[in-house]
Amino acid sequence: MAASHAGEDRHVRLVQGALRAGGLTRSALQCGTHTPFDAETAQRLARDGEPPNELRHNCSGKHAAMALHAKAGGWDVDTYWQPDHPVQQLALETVAAVSGVPARRIGTATDGCGVVSFAIPLHAIARAYARLANPTGLTDAPLREALTRIRDAMLAHPELVSGERRQFDTDLMRAAPGRLVAKGGAEGLRCVGVLPGGMGANAPAAGVAVKIEDGDAARRAGAATTCETLRQIGFLGEVELSQLAAYAAPPILDLPRGEVVGEVRVAFTLAR
Repeated sequence: MAASHAGEDRHVRLVQGALRAGGLTRSALQCGTHTPFDAETAQRLARDGEPPNELRHNCSGKHAAMALHAKAGGWDVDTYWQPDHPVQQLALETVAAVSGVPARRIGTATDGCGVVSFAIPLHAIARAYARLANPTGLTDAPLREALTRIRDAMLAHPELVSGERRQFDTDLMRAAPGRLVAKGGAEGLRCVGVLPGGMGANAPAAGVAVKIEDGDAARRAGAATTCETLRQIGFLGEVELSQLAAYAAPPILDLPRGEVVGEVRVAFTLAR
């Protein structure tokens, strides 16, 4: 599972199908509810009087995977979300393996969807995404195979990572098809894994991690900073940036008339 999806119907159907295949229902999900990220879907639900449910939550896929993993492992399903549950302990071990940070040094807290989240340095997050982009160097064969499946699924179906309508992860992967995987996180985090050859014929895989300190509630700084970072490291060219103009330089509108009166611009140079 590799999404913070937008709550579109396609996302709900996939989560329902996964739960059904494993003999579970949405009642197993402990992620809570919120309004779908996709504005059109949210407006339709409000118009039709349909309240948000767990399946529309952006983390329903992750929670479905955790519940299904608990059932497959013979562990208690109802408590899959608790930090000491075997599923969450395996998550900690996996984060340690891909990031290179020992489990004992990884900080933990509670994510907005109720499960444990992990604190590691930005360079370690970037390392993890470089390994997602190219897992061949990992000695753990099952982990290597799993990361390859996840990467290839993200490449094949970017609309399932976030959503079909104005979702940065999806649009970034579509602007550079087959060359990167991208995934946003909470509080202004954005992660990118650049596949081998993405920055030149013989270039190795690379990882990029961007964090906006104020949480990026306006959802502008993170996308613009990511685009500029990828431009400065030589990954995005003019063609790709033209496709991503709404993110690379978000317009500021005069709301009464809808006219463009300015734009957000980045102003930094990466340290080498």
